[in-house]
Amino acid sequence: MAGVCPHSQNLMSRVQFIVLNLVGGVCGLLIVCDLVLGHLTGSLNQSVMTTRNQFGQAQQIQSTAQNLVLRVAQAGQTDPALRELLAKHDFKVNLNTNSQTQPSP
Repeated sequence: MAGVCPHSQNLMSRVQFIVLNLVGGVCGLLIVCDLVLGHLTGSLNQSVMTTRNQFGQAQQIQSTAQNLVLRVAQAGQTDPALRELLAKHDFKVNLNTNSQTQPSP
C-alpha cells in the first residue's frame, strides 16, 4: 500500500460541482417559493374570515329586517300609511296567527 495515502481527498468532477450547485439553487428557490406562498395563504385566510364575518352580519340584518317588516305589517292593520309603505316597497306579509309568519320581499 505504498501508493495510497490515508489523507487523500476525493475531488469531485466539474459535472458533479455544477449539478450540486444547480440542486442547491433549486432548493433555495423552493424555500423562497414556500415563504411567498405562506404569506399569500395568510392574506387569503384573512380575506376569507372578513367575507365570512360579512355574511354573518348580513344574516343578522336579514333576520332583523324580517322582524321589522312583520311588526310594521302588524301595525299597518290599524294605520293605512304603514300599509301603503309596505305596498310601495312590494312587501307581502301573511299575518295568519295560526302559523309562523314570514315576510316575503
